[in-house]
Amino acid sequence: MKRPDTHCTEAAVMASGSIIVEQKALYTDDGVALAAKTYTGPGTVGMTILMLPGIGVPQRAFRHMARWFAERGARCVTVDYRGMGDSRTPRGVATASLSAWAKHDAVAALEYAESSWPEPVTLIGHSFGGQVVGLASAFQRVQAAAFIGSQFGLPRYWDGWQRYGLASYWFLVLPALCAFFRVLPAWSGPAGPLPRGVAREWSRWGRSSNWYLSSEPEAAALLRAFPAPLMAYGIVDDNIAPPRAVSALLERFSATGPIRRDIAPDELGLPRIGHTGLFRPSPETAPVWQEMLSFLREHTVAQDHGAGRLLERTALERHILEPHIGKQAAACTN
Repeated sequence: MKRPDTHCTEAAVMASGSIIVEQKALYTDDGVALAAKTYTGPGTVGMTILMLPGIGVPQRAFRHMARWFAERGARCVTVDYRGMGDSRTPRGVATASLSAWAKHDAVAALEYAESSWPEPVTLIGHSFGGQVVGLASAFQRVQAAAFIGSQFGLPRYWDGWQRYGLASYWFLVLPALCAFFRVLPAWSGPAGPLPRGVAREWSRWGRSSNWYLSSEPEAAALLRAFPAPLMAYGIVDDNIAPPRAVSALLERFSATGPIRRDIAPDELGLPRIGHTGLFRPSPETAPVWQEMLSFLREHTVAQDHGAGRLLERTALERHILEPHIGKQAAACTN
């Protein structure tokens, strides 16, 4: 596939109050176009935060948090993985897998952030978005990270009926659905519509003895060596990432000592938080957002990449396509 000439424009730009939201199109190294957005505030930008979603979670789930961070001096970059959200194209669906999301899509977004601005890059990973650091060595470069509900999804980390329900999902439900659907329908599980390649690999990890460590030979070493300061949030009432499943991932980190933070709904004065509740804007979630931002800022040292940038300018050219214009720009959601 021949790539078109690429450059970055500001054709798809929307101003929301004092925040500039720009719609981008990124190219991965295997030629798949991804929809992304940047959120930039009016003042001095101290760092860039790459926000990676979980399985079945669209980038728009980050929109309130991204604006809030941008208002406080942190540029944010969000992205939809191939086959999902605004990146759901025929080629994206056909080539989608969890490995592709981590090794191509997430890395493309990281390289875009690194090559576009001089500020250091940090990571907020939700669920699978935190797991990517064990799948792609490029994430050894981030300066700090915060995980929200990132876990290993093996049934032994659940209790009671949920353990058996999850086992049946990995061993029976997903394999059967993959036999009939190219894109699994929304009713098929907690992750909503999923490309078949994603569901197959997800199911294979769930049936293994050690999640993706069983099939990814470098994953254990990448987790052990991850050097960045890490704050990891577990949600007590999260049925998709219960505390033991979160611990199973965190115990793999040794070069950095993750700071573990378990949050119960009553601590925030909420009836429920669940897997995505921290993304909802409210006076109750704002202190957690501030804690997260303060942690990333505290462990980020401003630096001038200059001639020593991690990526050449050609990396930017490789990952940016002309953003959507005309009707697509007008349809840009917030």
